[in-house]
Amino acid sequence: MTRNVRTYDHFCLVARALERVGDRWSLLVIRDLLTGDKRFTDLMDRLGGITPKTLSLRLRELEDAGIVAVDREPGRREVWYRLTPAGADLGPVIDGLSWWGLRHAWRTPESGEPLHAEHLLRGALRAIEHAADDDNADDDNADDDNADDQGPARWHFRLDGDDYLAESDGHRWSLSANAPSGPADVTITGTGQALAALIFTGSDAGIDIVGEDGPARRFRRLIGTMAAVVGSSVGSTV
Repeated sequence: MTRNVRTYDHFCLVARALERVGDRWSLLVIRDLLTGDKRFTDLMDRLGGITPKTLSLRLRELEDAGIVAVDREPGRREVWYRLTPAGADLGPVIDGLSWWGLRHAWRTPESGEPLHAEHLLRGALRAIEHAADDDNADDDNADDDNADDQGPARWHFRLDGDDYLAESDGHRWSLSANAPSGPADVTITGTGQALAALIFTGSDAGIDIVGEDGPARRFRRLIGTMAAVVGSSVGSTV
């Protein structure tokens, strides 16, 4: 397929990478495929503002680059998209950009601006993960809550009709767009907007949190980490 490739005309591995994933929307398509296989309509739902023509073009380009694979079956109308191993290797890049955006490019959602629950969850988990890393770097200030908060966890979110599983092995968090195959520590049901209110204001209106007392308290402590990170970042720039 003929493509106008952005080139930088010098040797640099960052430049080489950007020649493959630096077009507008490309990294966001990869972001949304990191949580699992998606259909075209699933991606359109998450990529607020993209046109079907542009999404089709980006998917073809990423397929040509060996970053996205397409699952087509004869007689099946639905086409599924997934990341190749090379595409999955971009996970830490997306996580790093999410953390940088939380620290240095944060603003509250504007009126009418799409807010997808999956994107909110990704930012919240990165904040929890990095806060735990900061606590581990300063063990003298660790308390019992901090120690408890760094153990394994499984949270099942049911938001806006979709299922998400957030899991921690005690060190790193992962997010997948599916229901858990086994029991979760806590199940959270509501909307993306209600989850945002819980994270940033502590209000649990419109959110149902089900789980034993210990795991539920731990969830409530940790889910507000994103607001604390935003507050400290804003304060450090004043």
